[in-house]
Amino acid sequence: MQSSRLDPVTIVDQPPGTKLTSHVTRQTPVFFRPLLQIFSCLVLFFAAFLPRFFLAQRLDVVTDEVVYITGGKIYLPLLTHLPASLTSPLWVYNNEHPPLVKFLIGLSMRINTLSGQPLGDLLAARLPSIIMGTVLVVAVYWLGRAPFGHLVSFTAALCLAFSPWLAYFSALAYLDTTMMVLISIAYLLLWHALRRPWLYLVTGILLGLGVASKYPAAFIIPGMVAFLAYYFLALRPRLPQDQQPLTPWRWWGGAILLSFITFFAVDPTIWPNPYQRIANSFGFEWMHSMHGHSTFLAGSYASHMPHWAVLYIVIAKLSVFVTIPALLFVFVALVQLIRFHLHATTIHVSEATSLSFLCIWLFSTLFMFSLLNIVVGTHYDLPTTPAIVIAGSMGLTYLLRYRRGSFVLPSLPFVKNLPASPGEQRRWRQVSGKTGIQVVLLLCLTMLPHLIGLITVPAAEGYTSELFPGENASLQVAYPGYRDGLQWIAAHAQQRHPRVGLVALPYTLTDKGYGVSWYSYNKDLTSRFQIHEVHPNDTSFNEDYLIWPMHLVQRGYAIPADWDAQVIHLVTGGRTIYCYIVTHRPQTSGSHHPSQPQRGGYH
Repeated sequence: MQSSRLDPVTIVDQPPGTKLTSHVTRQTPVFFRPLLQIFSCLVLFFAAFLPRFFLAQRLDVVTDEVVYITGGKIYLPLLTHLPASLTSPLWVYNNEHPPLVKFLIGLSMRINTLSGQPLGDLLAARLPSIIMGTVLVVAVYWLGRAPFGHLVSFTAALCLAFSPWLAYFSALAYLDTTMMVLISIAYLLLWHALRRPWLYLVTGILLGLGVASKYPAAFIIPGMVAFLAYYFLALRPRLPQDQQPLTPWRWWGGAILLSFITFFAVDPTIWPNPYQRIANSFGFEWMHSMHGHSTFLAGSYASHMPHWAVLYIVIAKLSVFVTIPALLFVFVALVQLIRFHLHATTIHVSEATSLSFLCIWLFSTLFMFSLLNIVVGTHYDLPTTPAIVIAGSMGLTYLLRYRRGSFVLPSLPFVKNLPASPGEQRRWRQVSGKTGIQVVLLLCLTMLPHLIGLITVPAAEGYTSELFPGENASLQVAYPGYRDGLQWIAAHAQQRHPRVGLVALPYTLTDKGYGVSWYSYNKDLTSRFQIHEVHPNDTSFNEDYLIWPMHLVQRGYAIPADWDAQVIHLVTGGRTIYCYIVTHRPQTSGSHHPSQPQRGGYH
């Protein structure tokens, strides 16, 4: 296959060994001049920020958010009273997860309070994830221009911006989005560090921050080590002797040291006794892994997930217009790399570096996150997404036969100090009709499937790819939809202050202290209903209505037949059922009444 390294803009940003030694230069395509690149960043910023911000205002409280918001409220006062607060037993709250994101949540809420609360308390808690999810989109474009090209990185960033999967979890006060962003940027910086070794130090800091957000961030380390080893052992020797970079041992040593220092510096929960506190955290994770966690996947629920679960989740949550081209990219890239090492192709070292950089990122994240034998939700596999989406954009360029840098025809180089004629300049700037169609198709195929899903699937979490008819039979539904159910009852119930039972596992919705609970963030609804937390194993219910989340049905807690329940409404997102609204009162006209769900069943 012919090399696609034709982009004259990014040639100067390639790793060592790609310097232009000829007196011949190429014209910079006007389409990607600096001002337009900045404009592209602005477009990506708003494309990512606005959906996440609006989702964060609409979404009901999700269970784990209560834990992390409480952690933010506990940790921030302790942080402001260091070192006197080091001995406080409150540091051990939720110590199975490191505290960085919880610090950010608490800080965001404190700033919001000091500013007169322009945002709601819940929205303020979600703001760090919104910002980090937006940063990821812009960073994929800005840092991906050199290794992958402007168009591939831009379309991949748009795909990430509109992904309902990423948008949903970026709109929640969760730990995973921040972790994903930090380790993704750390990996992308490796490419630039090949020419600017001081960036290894930045990579080390980002890695330390990532692990201080959530421990699985360390899964990116094998991929980083593998790429550096491959580059310096297999690719560098193919460069001319005068272009081979020195092995930056000191920078690597500094990066490793900085990663540990950063992790320790931003985790005061371990300062009093680092060994014991870290051992306790890892011990909790180990026991959790051993005992498992009940999760629904591929039509059944189990305590432990198979290794192929990561592939199943990715295929279910990303459009086939991403995953199938990504598979094509993997095939083409491996063939190209094999031919490169067999000296059977003319691709440059920089092209081989680009292909291996993305392949190693993709393979390493898929493999490492497949090792998680408990997957409480699809958010566990979010860090695999950036590499897959970029690979999908690359694969589409192969399918569309788009040649990098050909959007503006720089077909004739000009010699320094010999200006081209006006006719040649116009021809160099002329947009190829064929290439223009390729670019439009590339943008549409990467962007539209996710954008349509984001617009048409309420709450976004219920989105699945074209291969799946919703999450009901495939993935555990993460969104409980209590608030959405109450809003429907408020619009349709005839009685005043009806009794409504929110079906949940014990202590899911109750206040655990610090005024953080499902009730505290839904005060506008609690005054209109008599709301109680009820449990799926209760023998009887005295409520007028029950809101029964789909994830409980998937995990074996079926709506009891002996209660003679009637399903009067389904709260849905696309073809995914978030929750059932059931009542023992006579069914109203026009209501839904699907067959009674059985243990572990679905609709």
